[in-house]
Amino acid sequence: MLLATVPANLDETAVLSPQDDLSPRIVKRAARGVVIHVTALHSVDTFVGRQLSVIASVANLLGARPVLVGIRPAVALPLLQLGIELDDITKARNLDAVLRELGARRTRGPARR
Repeated sequence: MLLATVPANLDETAVLSPQDDLSPRIVKRAARGVVIHVTALHSVDTFVGRQLSVIASVANLLGARPVLVGIRPAVALPLLQLGIELDDITKARNLDAVLRELGARRTRGPARR
């Protein structure tokens, strides 16, 4: 699983770097999932929404399930108002929910002494 953190001041330069880095990392690590962490985002516009969709599409094409985590109401509402659909991205409230969703959480075995 890979973690892609979206910075608060998302601009064209900040978006292109993770997109360029993500593809080879998914392939190299044979990642089953990509967590797109957006807690730092304070607002969105059509550019940001499109970029989130592109990141998710890249992950999907390479066989890694994208999961959006940490979305705030101040970000969710504008996405809906702008008509930006992120249907191909699973949404989760927090990292624990992401781990459950991706089946990555390990159960604890017996305590070692």
